[in-house]
Amino acid sequence: MAKPVLTFYCGITMVPAMQSMIKAFQKTHDCTFRIRQGGSGELLRALSLFQKGDLFLPGSESYYHKNEKNLFVYRRTIGKNRLALFVRAQDADRIRSLEDLLKKGVYFAIGDPWIGSVGRATRTLIRSIYGEAGWRDYVEKAVYFGGDSRDLLRLMDEEGIEATINWKAAAFRSSNPSLNLRIYPIPAANTQAKKLIISTLRFSKHPGLARAFVDFAASSTGQRIMKCYGLGDGK
Repeated sequence: MAKPVLTFYCGITMVPAMQSMIKAFQKTHDCTFRIRQGGSGELLRALSLFQKGDLFLPGSESYYHKNEKNLFVYRRTIGKNRLALFVRAQDADRIRSLEDLLKKGVYFAIGDPWIGSVGRATRTLIRSIYGEAGWRDYVEKAVYFGGDSRDLLRLMDEEGIEATINWKAAAFRSSNPSLNLRIYPIPAANTQAKKLIISTLRFSKHPGLARAFVDFAASSTGQRIMKCYGLGDGK
């Protein structure tokens, strides 16, 4: 008999942590996972349209606020996502804060707020500090808009972007070891950390297994894994 396969819609930033989580879960559960990764907004549109799959983990709880189709059944908070300033090491002498991004000649990117959670959170953060006019300044001066946290890393690697605002945990998934980064905390981002909430889906073909994985992610073992990937403090 074939093993059950769980389809997991997972925001880009959390994929490394979830891959480790899945390995630990499979030690006691005979199943396999198919991870569909991308920007949280894109994932939500996909699962809403096709109504197939078992689990959903977006980069922010805001993606649960509009749930007209009653897509989500069983949810647990398992971590937090925090924004940070990513700067190439060779540019760290002149870029160390959000204000520095607006200096003349700084080549920076931000996330697209219509596609992924990192862009949405960036917009919320900048608006909270500088207002709507401040947000427009960043939009006008950014040279690229990334779809998700992985795309922002790619822009730094391939397009010479000097700095970006990204999820802190994205540093764990840089595929290019030569991309030497400095990660600076953004004080205001700590108070605006986004809850990471994992949920089973209404149309899951394996609701028992999906619920068991949600509980595992919220367990002490799951919490240790989240902490290791910079996504801790889920309780």
